Amino acid sequence: MALLQTVVGLTFLVVLGNVLGYFFKKVPVSLFQIALGLLVAVFLNIKIELDTEWFLLLFIAPLLYSDAWRFPKKELWELRGPIFGNAILLVFITTIVGGFLIYWMVPELPLPVALAIAAILSPTDPVAVSAIASQAKLPPSIMHLVAGESLINDASGLVGFKFAVAAATAGTFSLWQATGEFFYVSIMGTLVGALMGFFLNMIGDWLSAHGNNDVSLRVVLQLFTPFLVYILAEEIHASGVIAVVVAAIILNIHTKHDVDYTGELHVIGINTWNVFGYLLNGYIFVILGIELPLATHLSEVISLPMALLYSVVTWLIIFGIRVIWTYVSQWVRLKNHKNETASWRVAFTSGLTGVRGAVTMAGVLSVPLVTDSGAPFPQRALMLFIAAITIILSLIMAIVLLPIIGGEKKTQVPPGSTKAKARVAQHMSEPRARVYVLQSAVREIEARRRESNQAVVYDIIRRYQSQIRQLQLQFMKADKMSPILDAEMSLREFALETERGAIQRLLVDERISPLVFASEGRRIDRAESELDDLVTHDRGKRTWRQLRRFFTGFGRMVRVWLSDDSSDKLLSEYQLARHEASKEAIAAISKYISTDEAQKSHLDQTAAYNLIIMYRSQIERERHGQAGVQNSEALKMELELVGLNAQREAVQHLTEAHFISGTTSLDIRQNINFTEAGMLTNLEE
Repeated sequence: MALLQTVVGLTFLVVLGNVLGYFFKKVPVSLFQIALGLLVAVFLNIKIELDTEWFLLLFIAPLLYSDAWRFPKKELWELRGPIFGNAILLVFITTIVGGFLIYWMVPELPLPVALAIAAILSPTDPVAVSAIASQAKLPPSIMHLVAGESLINDASGLVGFKFAVAAATAGTFSLWQATGEFFYVSIMGTLVGALMGFFLNMIGDWLSAHGNNDVSLRVVLQLFTPFLVYILAEEIHASGVIAVVVAAIILNIHTKHDVDYTGELHVIGINTWNVFGYLLNGYIFVILGIELPLATHLSEVISLPMALLYSVVTWLIIFGIRVIWTYVSQWVRLKNHKNETASWRVAFTSGLTGVRGAVTMAGVLSVPLVTDSGAPFPQRALMLFIAAITIILSLIMAIVLLPIIGGEKKTQVPPGSTKAKARVAQHMSEPRARVYVLQSAVREIEARRRESNQAVVYDIIRRYQSQIRQLQLQFMKADKMSPILDAEMSLREFALETERGAIQRLLVDERISPLVFASEGRRIDRAESELDDLVTHDRGKRTWRQLRRFFTGFGRMVRVWLSDDSSDKLLSEYQLARHEASKEAIAAISKYISTDEAQKSHLDQTAAYNLIIMYRSQIERERHGQAGVQNSEALKMELELVGLNAQREAVQHLTEAHFISGTTSLDIRQNINFTEAGMLTNLEE
């Protein structure tokens, strides 16, 4: 029970941190998660007992597999030289040079522990960098470089880290023995990963050959793979992290040539790993915050200010090594690329993108509590404190300095390019383009309206109109939108008054009972009170009103059931009241929009049309009843697909006419594809 409560609590903090990150986009989510973990540790006295034996298995194995499985082959292959240089040589230099510098600057740390700190601070975290990249306008090449090196330097940094920790745990260190073990764990880890990758590919091919293309089964196999590979490699004392990365890359390459690898499996697999990685990254940073108070319980020899100074010095050492390495690498590239220049600005940008994150924290938290002799691990609290503060400091410095150094992103034209250098004007923002696309779908669906399908047509169009209105509020300026909304509100008030007059006449003619009249009158009153949604679009108020509408409707059903009159009779009176009220409202709106008063106002003809559609949809629902709705699912799906195809054609038109950028086009197309996939999934269920 305690484990379940811990998982639920951690998940709540992860979600809360991401919600805060949504409202403060310039701050990485990881900082909010660390802060939340620190708050619950300090004020609620929450502690988490960590089992370091399984920490790397639980967190590192799936995160490394996820990154390697989604390896962007083309971009990273083009940057293979800088990537492997940063991921292997830079990690080696950082571990050795940085470790000895830390050992010299922090005399309280034994040499193996200082080397372990430098090794675990070598891996970079592209997830943290991407949270800052949009504000810093970083070039795509730098982002691809960070993503590529993080995939490999996670493995190389963790291997070096494990050796240093093993040396600190055993109390002895032999260079020749460590070198031999390094080659053994690396080579055997690569072999285990390669063999397991080929074996799992064979299993997938065998399942496909026997007609088993169950997407859920294949995704579960993907989730199970990193744990299996890691455990098998560690059982023979090989590197589990290298094995996981190699296996993932082989599985990734195989999917490119696998005819049975469907788009459905790709989409579900990617989304599953996104959710899984989302939680694991969040858990690590929340646990970091919870562990911070324990890390401040330093030995009596070291004060907290001195530990903070050590942390700042450690970050400066790691940062300085990366900056110098990048600048020297630029000079090396000048021999083969004469058109390039060495820039300290690029070097400092690269240094700042070396943000440390989840892998660093998971590695430090996996350090054992005691050595082989049973003594406490030397300076474990200081080690955890330095790593945690370095992570936080690297995030903060990237937030502050990257936007300054990165500057505005400029469009670069390749040297010697014969293409026109003038930028194509982009006339539409994304919300405006989405409105155009949705309106195209409405026109196409309206053209398919017939007597037999108009109930479904009106229902679909009404949903499109709601989406269009929400998008219009995003891109239309307040001074232009306010008069239109005021005119629409007046029209809706006019329509509601027409409804009220209709049910009043029905009561006078004794065609409905006082109970139905009172209930429908309250419905109209509620509709009038909800008209401010047109202006505010307050989601909180809307949710509350939906709940209130549900309970009111439920109460009406109870009153009908307890009434002395026949329930069927009352229900027919409700249907009559709604039908007549809607019919008179349509007639009144059609007459009103042709008057001089309507022409002088800012009334949008589309708004009047939308309101008429709403009333027609209501009439059709009352006419056909629930049975008619249930029998129209196939017809509804057909019309929905017509609308989606119309949206795709509209996007193609905007793209070819250069009204939207390629990025906007891809975003809208992706949204259309997701909508279609959701509809087809619901149909299958």
